[in-house]
Amino acid sequence: MLPGPTLPAPDCPPRILIADDEPSVLEAYRQILTNDQRSVNPADSRLNELESRIFSPQTSKEAPLAFDLCLCRQGPEAVAAVRQAVEDNAPFSVAFLDVRMPPGPDGVWAATQVRELDPWVNIVMVTAYSDLAPDEIGRQVRPPERLLYMQKPFHTHEIQQFARALSAKWGAEKTLHAANQHLDHLVQERTRELTLAIEALELSNQQYRQTAQRLQEAEVALAAKAEDLLGTNQALQQMVKKNEEDRKEIEEKVLFAIHEMVEPYLDRLEKTPLADAQESFVKIVRANLQEIAAPFLKELGHKYFRLSPTEINIANLIRQGVSTKDIAEQLKMTKRTVDFHRDRIREKIGIKNTKSNLRAVLQDLEDEFGDR
Repeated sequence: MLPGPTLPAPDCPPRILIADDEPSVLEAYRQILTNDQRSVNPADSRLNELESRIFSPQTSKEAPLAFDLCLCRQGPEAVAAVRQAVEDNAPFSVAFLDVRMPPGPDGVWAATQVRELDPWVNIVMVTAYSDLAPDEIGRQVRPPERLLYMQKPFHTHEIQQFARALSAKWGAEKTLHAANQHLDHLVQERTRELTLAIEALELSNQQYRQTAQRLQEAEVALAAKAEDLLGTNQALQQMVKKNEEDRKEIEEKVLFAIHEMVEPYLDRLEKTPLADAQESFVKIVRANLQEIAAPFLKELGHKYFRLSPTEINIANLIRQGVSTKDIAEQLKMTKRTVDFHRDRIREKIGIKNTKSNLRAVLQDLEDEFGDR
């Protein structure tokens, strides 16, 4: 890729370099490229007269030429001029180089040196001889799109057209290169912005992945804790259930001990002759027993004291309206056994030979106990 051309200021006319060892030829270049018609050769004069007869003054009159010329007589002088032009940021658009410029180096040498200094200048090789083939010149002076040939003797319009066309081409290349540079700059900026956006997106994705991983790990930890808590809860429920069973068992044993092992002896003791103090002690003992049993009989009536633990349980279910069949299923006993206990309960609460409803009587006893 060629380096960027050194460009002159926009309002400067195109600069043209001319190198020829003959002063008369340099003067001809000057007159042709500045519209100075002094000392024009007769043939050109006759041609101008013919143009004026064929074309109208408006159409035959060309636009004034505006070129900044640099005239050199030797190849080294032309090379030095190009070097200085590049350093001054005032490059040449076109260089007309004569192939033979004795006694110094020829124009091909000068063209190769000029090309190294300024890759963008258009070089026109001018020669009156055919001893050096254009292909040979093209192999030494590249690129081919910026190298042209012109044979002497040349015509005025040839020089002017070369100067105009090549300067316009040079300016268009200059503008295109500037546009490409601007486009490259925009592409680089957009690429940089896109790269930053991609990096930011990748960072965000990385943070998202890390957060998702942490959340997943937290979920696993929470699931493990939940499983542990579930196990602990089940164990606690089993413990509570066991404690409840143990409590009920203890209550039943306490009630049984009071009703079957203590109260019968108190009843017998009360039927024996007792002193007043002894009767008082018996009453105190019975009251204390009732106080002890009260927490275990939250849902039982006062007259339940003589019921066995199984009978107390069955009485509770009857009071709640549970049928005999359901009681048998819940307590895992036969219906005949439940009926037996029902008869025992009726007997102990004093309604065995009556038509009283057992459930209603049990509820009344509970209400009586609750009112106390």
